Amino acid sequence: MVDNSAALRRARRQDSTAKRRHAAEVLEALESSGEPISFPTIARRADVSVSLLYSDSELAGRIAEARARQRQAGHDRAWKLPARSLITEQSLHTELANSKEQARQLTEEVALLRERLARQLGADADLARGHASRPMLDQLEDRAAELEADNHALRQRVTRLEADLTELSDTLDAARSMNREMMTQLNHDPGDPNLADTSNNVTQRA
Repeated sequence: MVDNSAALRRARRQDSTAKRRHAAEVLEALESSGEPISFPTIARRADVSVSLLYSDSELAGRIAEARARQRQAGHDRAWKLPARSLITEQSLHTELANSKEQARQLTEEVALLRERLARQLGADADLARGHASRPMLDQLEDRAAELEADNHALRQRVTRLEADLTELSDTLDAARSMNREMMTQLNHDPGDPNLADTSNNVTQRA
């Protein structure tokens, strides 16, 4: 009987290497396009498991660093924008949508990590090894806690953005209402220059 175990191991290594290479290419593509970077997103695009990404410490580190760079770049761009560009209804809508998407991705990543942690805890091989698996479990628990903290912070930001958006909408509605009142008065008394100046100012703010 021919022993094919060596050939099978070699094929598995080649397959694993190809998957990691493809995941790295997906990471580079996401970073180049500016799309949100996360472990679940890369896993879906590369058609690999999240566990494979975490099992490769070098690849996992690259993903984490790219995600951190992307978030920092977003903060830097925001600080460089003029104040009026930051406080617009459209920019708040966009930032709110982005924050909600990040929160959704973090929630998904926490769920995947917890699922993997449960499998680790329930595996007979891990139980047999005893303390040998403990460092890996500790890392997973720490990562899940970190992601939950990030998710909580993002949800708080979503709440603040929703409040800012409501306040801005109310301000715009009030400005439009004032503008309509001024236009009504102008129609009744078109010769009053003070009313004309006030109406123009309100129109520009709205």
